[in-house]
Amino acid sequence: MQHTKIAIIGAGAVGSTTAYALMLRNLAAEIMLIDINDLRCKGEMLDLSDTLSFSVSSNINMGTAQDARNADIIIFSAGIPQKPGQSRTELLATNKRVVQAVFKELQPINPNTIIIMVTNPVDSLTLLAQNINGLPRTQIFGTGTLLDSLRLQGLIARALGVAEQSIDAYVLGEHGDSQFVAWSCAHVAGTPIALFDNMTKEKLTALEKATRQKAIDIIACKGATYYGIAACVSLMCESIIFNQKRVLPLSTYHENLGVCLSLPVVLGERGIEKTIPLKLAAHEGEMLYQ
Repeated sequence: MQHTKIAIIGAGAVGSTTAYALMLRNLAAEIMLIDINDLRCKGEMLDLSDTLSFSVSSNINMGTAQDARNADIIIFSAGIPQKPGQSRTELLATNKRVVQAVFKELQPINPNTIIIMVTNPVDSLTLLAQNINGLPRTQIFGTGTLLDSLRLQGLIARALGVAEQSIDAYVLGEHGDSQFVAWSCAHVAGTPIALFDNMTKEKLTALEKATRQKAIDIIACKGATYYGIAACVSLMCESIIFNQKRVLPLSTYHENLGVCLSLPVVLGERGIEKTIPLKLAAHEGEMLYQ
């Protein structure tokens, strides 16, 4: 993409932090913040503009959903964050209305736009966004279990004393209670994780539990998570803008399952190019299809 315009819908903690990450990585020629709260949006835009001296290519402004129609990439982070004790069904009912209202305003949308869904429950809302926009499903996808996978890789790296970049391990499935670690496919330099002496069954279970618990701990301490997910979105944008074809576990539609969930996919300038097949253990396959 020679000139990249990125629109961020939702200028709350996640949206504004995502804009900050994009600007410091010099990924966009123009970043537009859109929020129903004009005053908050203006404040975030003005605050972010102070970083332009450190960003050689970015420009930050605010706009409306109509202004976002022709963006190259639309990042959807609008909605209500999940509250302690709130079910995902209740959260879906609330944020479903937000998604429907915003995308109605976005029409007619640029047919080449790529949409990244961040708002939770991300799998259900990604499927909703695909169904109401008329764009190819490959151009609309969610952050899915990318952050969960990066958390897992970090925990494994510290346990083994190697760099996080050397770990190949994924959290798969629906982002939330039913997600699982594909231990049968996890390895370091081709060596399965389970073959390392200190990676007992109990240790693997503890690592998976710690991966789930991290978000809970962050929310308990400060009310929300946003640095990690913002970094994930900037990574996704980088793969799209520079056609890097990174393999990432993202939420996208799977015809054989009839739903959106996370499996490793190739992400390039046109969106999702293909899904990478995994040879899962029998019990992992059951968890994916349940």
